Amino acid sequence: RAVGSRSACGTRARPQEWRTRSASGRGGGRSIKQSGGMELPYQTLAAGTFSIGGTPTFYETAFFHRASRSLIVTDALARVPLEAPPLSDPARLLLVSKRSTADPQPADTPEARQAGWEKTALLVSFFFPEHEEADPAAGLGVVTWTEGWHDNFRALAGRLLVPPVVRTLLYAQDPAAVRRWVDAVARRWQFEQIVPAHFEAPIRASPSEFARAFAFLEDERIDAFPAGDTARGLRPIARIASSALRANVVSK
Repeated sequence: RAVGSRSACGTRARPQEWRTRSASGRGGGRSIKQSGGMELPYQTLAAGTFSIGGTPTFYETAFFHRASRSLIVTDALARVPLEAPPLSDPARLLLVSKRSTADPQPADTPEARQAGWEKTALLVSFFFPEHEEADPAAGLGVVTWTEGWHDNFRALAGRLLVPPVVRTLLYAQDPAAVRRWVDAVARRWQFEQIVPAHFEAPIRASPSEFARAFAFLEDERIDAFPAGDTARGLRPIARIASSALRANVVSK
């Protein structure tokens, strides 16, 4: 991802390792050449504008790696693992696994680690998930997880999806532009797997499966997330950001 520029989004390469063969237009795509001659064709999307200390535009660039038939993206797609990734920090998982922040640290068991992973995924995805509740009766600043968080995790994990933050805060701004980008990517390359920057990778997926993950662009009820998970965090943030953006446009 690049903020306010059309750099090689979605890559971890050092800048000196790449040189541009032909510049991308807004929403366009050509190719870049790595030192050594390998070309990576790409397709860029101006994903949305978000008012955070200015009005930067966020770009998503999909790259196609021909040798492995891989589509490389940054934030556009993800698949949250159903089980805690092996490299997760056990101490952090146990800390988050607690029913209440006032509870003592639990014993290190597979069940506690899994609970910590599921709650972590909900926190990262929604900021203020439905079943994380302030519990003033237990003390100032105490938070308690109520029943239902596991079901909400199962609704989120194990499938190819556009992450809730990206879907709610960015792609909702101009669904038609996102659809044009999706269609261009799906038509242009016959990839067999997707390599996102977050969560699981690689993910076995075809162009049609890639396009299907964006079906919500035409009907937001498709693959909808639990309403309670977006109600307290993402949707209020989206409304505030939209109002700030409109005010900034008016002031200009």
